Amino acid sequence: MLQPPRQGVPWWLRAYLLVGAVQGLAIGMTGLIRPAHVVGFPLQTTPLNTRFVAAFYLAGAAGLIVSAAARRAVDTRIFLVGFIAVTALLLAATIWYWSTYTDGGIPYPWVTSYVVEPIVGVAILVGLRLWRADSPGRHHMSTVYAAEAAVFAVVGLVLATAPDTAVRIWPWALTAVLARTYAAIFLAFALGAALAAGERRPQAVRAFAVSSLTLVAVTAAVSLAHHAKFDGGLSTWVWVAGLAAGLAGFAVAGIASLRPAPETA
Repeated sequence: MLQPPRQGVPWWLRAYLLVGAVQGLAIGMTGLIRPAHVVGFPLQTTPLNTRFVAAFYLAGAAGLIVSAAARRAVDTRIFLVGFIAVTALLLAATIWYWSTYTDGGIPYPWVTSYVVEPIVGVAILVGLRLWRADSPGRHHMSTVYAAEAAVFAVVGLVLATAPDTAVRIWPWALTAVLARTYAAIFLAFALGAALAAGERRPQAVRAFAVSSLTLVAVTAAVSLAHHAKFDGGLSTWVWVAGLAAGLAGFAVAGIASLRPAPETA
């Protein structure tokens, strides 16, 4: 009998991941193409901010799709944990800024999904015993993921705990409610990166590598399209440098994740 970490991906886990991917694609694609009429995102904001949110959601959708295509349940672990984290944190941000999120009426699909999805995700994580890495340890790309975890954690914590400070130093116009909304996503990516840094099997980090590369690539395109909205100060150049480093690092990490590795019996 196969041990839980070695088992294949049950159909209902694939379905759970794909439902999240569809949600991400809906917000991501409409947010990029027509930010004034984005589907599923309840905050009214500028086109740049909407498209930045869309970049996160497209990155999440990419990772969820790759995870759903995995052969083994353990290879969905990193994105499953990240998905639980981001949905729970976005629910917390929604409750914190309830009056702002419900300014146009209660966004029932948004609230319902972010109540149900983290609960179901935790049940899956516990039920399939996916809380530990299959092959823990450092690998060639550990430094890249560790750097991502550190940077995203610092940015996420500043956005979450000092939104007013974040608004002042952000390279474009931001609000406190957006700061804490972004914090949820940055912190979830930081958690995923930390897990990826300690998982040696390429198959286990593939979804997160694809997601991270998608995030920086789409964000770079959005930043270029809205370059006039950037303040041109130090934070802008730090942003540009971060995107350049991310594109290079995640491109290499993505290629490394495609490297075939022997499956252990």
